[in-house]
Amino acid sequence: MYPLTVRVEKKRVVVIGGGKVAGFKIIPLLKQGADIVVVSPELDVNLVKLVEEKKIRWYQREYEKNDIKGAFLVVAASSDAVLNEKIAEDAAENQLVNVITNPESGNVHFPAAFHRGLLNIAVSTGGASPKLAKKIRDDIANKYDEAYESYLDFLYEVRIKVKELQIEKRERNILLQEVLKSIYVQNEQKRELFLQELEGRVHIR
Repeated sequence: MYPLTVRVEKKRVVVIGGGKVAGFKIIPLLKQGADIVVVSPELDVNLVKLVEEKKIRWYQREYEKNDIKGAFLVVAASSDAVLNEKIAEDAAENQLVNVITNPESGNVHFPAAFHRGLLNIAVSTGGASPKLAKKIRDDIANKYDEAYESYLDFLYEVRIKVKELQIEKRERNILLQEVLKSIYVQNEQKRELFLQELEGRVHIR
């Protein structure tokens, strides 16, 4: 498996299965703007609420092969391992498929992930131990706390402004390295002063 981030916004994602495990897959995808369709005779109460709020669509019936036709991502999340294998076999060669009962049957794993604004960190054990992946994720999340959300916005703004400067590569690297110092993580006043200095350099070039 090769780690890769994928843009799922407005992409059709079909989830087969409506239990709690399916919900664990659906919520993060929904937050990323995916167009989610669920196929299942029954639905977990939390997912029913999403249907009522028109955030996901629900086909209340058993799986049919045509359900996954044209889907960008297929998630076989039923409690029936045999059915999940069939779904993987039914998928087209170029479709992304995740199988919860046997990750090796699909071509996509969902890593344990967390987000701090522009900062996205994902941890995967290749299906060997999801619990370990979550533990490592939580350890990292504790280190990179909420302060990093605004800090990443600052770094992005710095990068844009540095690109506008007509300076040598070495000097650009010095500026970009400077803002990686820990003082800029918590000190918003320090960030503002740095941005003001950059802004001044942009206007006098």
